[in-house]
Amino acid sequence: MDGIVGLVALAVFVAVWWGLAKLLRKSGRGFLARHLLGCAGGWMAGLLVAGSAVSMGLIEPKKTEVAHIAQPEKPGFEYEVIKDEFREGRPRKVEVLLSRRLTEAELADVSKKIRDDSDADAEKTFIGFRVGGQTFSSFWANASFEPDYRGNVIALSAADYDKLSTLDLSSYVEPMGAWLRDGALGHLMVLYTKDGKYFIDSVFASGGRNTEEYLAKRLPDGTLRLETPDNGFSEYYIVRADGALQGWGESGLYMTIPSQNPAGSINRRQERE
Repeated sequence: MDGIVGLVALAVFVAVWWGLAKLLRKSGRGFLARHLLGCAGGWMAGLLVAGSAVSMGLIEPKKTEVAHIAQPEKPGFEYEVIKDEFREGRPRKVEVLLSRRLTEAELADVSKKIRDDSDADAEKTFIGFRVGGQTFSSFWANASFEPDYRGNVIALSAADYDKLSTLDLSSYVEPMGAWLRDGALGHLMVLYTKDGKYFIDSVFASGGRNTEEYLAKRLPDGTLRLETPDNGFSEYYIVRADGALQGWGESGLYMTIPSQNPAGSINRRQERE
């Protein structure tokens, strides 16, 4: 049917072109002018025929094909059950170490697999998950079956962790270091100087940002000590020569976070001071 409609449209095009050219010849128009006008008229008539055929359903309009770009799949993950306790009449308690942070769907799937991979006849199962390399001591997430499944991510979700770990820091003119606190209320800490003063921005995945000024002191071993002007909690940070950030308080060292910057960035800064 498409071919027939095309032939009809072509015939109409030629007929109108030739007819208009003959009429314009009688009116005294030149060769070029009458054939240009005839061609334009024939073209419009051919399009009118094709459009009518489409509106009557004789031919189908061509559909534009949309290319579907495959989204990169998340890499696989591994898990290790490092503790599994159960006593008759009590809930089963499991601790698991993950190779990376999981999506909510992955967390649910692996939780159900861990629950089922046991001969224990427990009415309730509680599972605590940690992630390899996390810098906080508590669980990253937990799951429970009582008997229905319930999952809860306590620290940074996989999406927020990815967002903060790849955050563009090019807007900082004089950055000295960046560290990702991946626990509850996790955020990215960015140390920088401005007008000779030291500041740390706490940047959150939601887009929020808190800024706090610090007093800095270079110690004999080359490390940098940072504390707030009032220091009401007797806490301070130490930036080591390898770029890692340590948190110290009255009870001693409570936190060590590796640098998000290439190794040696703090050393290069020290050399310029």
